[in-house]
Amino acid sequence: MKAVITLAALLVSTAALANDIDPNGFEKEHFVSSASRADVKRDLQVAQMNGQLSFGEQGIKVIAEPSAKTRAQVAAEARDSKHTYGEASVE
Repeated sequence: MKAVITLAALLVSTAALANDIDPNGFEKEHFVSSASRADVKRDLQVAQMNGQLSFGEQGIKVIAEPSAKTRAQVAAEARDSKHTYGEASVE
């Protein structure tokens, strides 16, 4: 008998919550932009030049400077350095 009551309560509660998908009607609202794509690109470039962009929760700024080393130099340094990964070291 308990199983029947539990099953009935479960079925009634799921039916009651099924209509609560979008109670505030956000799905019916559509975003309309007042800026063109060119305006947004220009604003992005200005923000990048002024250093106003930050990414993530930590506010990390993007490094826009190119590396002074060549790919071969970086690869040689990686081969020459000793790194430890977990319990084994790679040489």
